[in-house]
Amino acid sequence: MHHFSALVAQAILCSLLLVITALARPAPLPLLSTPKIDISVAAAPSGKSKIYHWEIDNFPTSIAQLTKPLHLLKPLQPGKSAFDIVPDPVTNKGQKHNLNRLQKRAPTERILRSLYPAHSYSHSKDPHASFVSTPLTKQAFGGPQSRYVRLEYQMLFQPGFKWVKGGKLPGILSGSEQGCNAGCSGGGSAENCFSTRMMWRANGEGELYLYAAKSVYFPKEPPNSCKRSVDPKSPESIFDIHEQWLNADRIPGDDEGVEAISDSELVLGANNSTSVIAKRASMSGSCLNGMKVTISPGAKNICNPSYGISIGRGGAFKFKSGTWHNVTQLVKINSKGKAVRDGYMAVYLDNKVVIRAENLVLLKNGYDPAKSQTDMGQVKLMFSSFFGGGSADYATPVAQWIGWKDFKMSSSPSNVWE
Repeated sequence: MHHFSALVAQAILCSLLLVITALARPAPLPLLSTPKIDISVAAAPSGKSKIYHWEIDNFPTSIAQLTKPLHLLKPLQPGKSAFDIVPDPVTNKGQKHNLNRLQKRAPTERILRSLYPAHSYSHSKDPHASFVSTPLTKQAFGGPQSRYVRLEYQMLFQPGFKWVKGGKLPGILSGSEQGCNAGCSGGGSAENCFSTRMMWRANGEGELYLYAAKSVYFPKEPPNSCKRSVDPKSPESIFDIHEQWLNADRIPGDDEGVEAISDSELVLGANNSTSVIAKRASMSGSCLNGMKVTISPGAKNICNPSYGISIGRGGAFKFKSGTWHNVTQLVKINSKGKAVRDGYMAVYLDNKVVIRAENLVLLKNGYDPAKSQTDMGQVKLMFSSFFGGGSADYATPVAQWIGWKDFKMSSSPSNVWE
């Protein structure tokens, strides 16, 4: 009897030890074939359009599984595309972890990384981190109130990131790129589309890198010629809708533009208040004249008639390495009609406004809900990230990466995810 009791006690003790061990060991997350996605239509006030919104807050185990969640026009291929998926190396509290150690245990959160091989830049032979995504249906922009787009994401420059001279970051792409040299990147005329990519610059300075109707912002510039050199290595060329690779002979350094100081330009002060910028000589024919552009103290705008408009470069708009940043873009497309100047855009870094631009022309002929089912009505996430500039002095000296998570897009300017 005593022996039987001892055996029972030993069995109970072993069971308890197993339970304690099980409790002490964190349960691994399931290896998701698809991440958690929210693609839904929200209720809207009477008389207004429905609100469409999308988000992806965790990633699967392979980039090959991203085609459906991200609504990619082309699939990403492991080993060929410049992306991978890894556990988050920096927690929300800013604690840094050893990435190799995290990869050996169950991940708590997976992130997407864009990869930049050593010595790569826009014109190197390396693969570039680029894709085009259509997360919202065309119906999202089919009503009279559907002129708004909100894009949000979190990004992490790896600890000790070497900025060099700068590189490209994601933004919104809308409208049609059909036609001769009609694209919204790579020196295209952007006559029927616009793109709102971002850039990082030397020392982590940020900016909005806008492509919009060239004939509106640079009316004295001659139309672009269709006789363009074919350069399939340029990451810009993937956005040509027919893949004709009609890219420029080169992408010049973006500093080759003309500094534009508009008479109506303002600077952001404390608590986002504004004050008139110190008077400086306005450049004749400045592309932003007549538009109310609000930027942070010390920032500047650069007008480049061939390669986009840099807005709000520097000042308080500055990225840091080794910490997660929230980037939000709010866009209101200008009204239907020829170059109606009532468009609006704001850029927020970590929930603080760093750029506000009013009286904008984003689409030359404005927003037309009747064309919502055509290319003109499609709004896309344009992920285009690489070092450059088009000269080798933009190249990264070592292999580097940027982390991404919490992509969101909505047809409302409000934060519908709260």
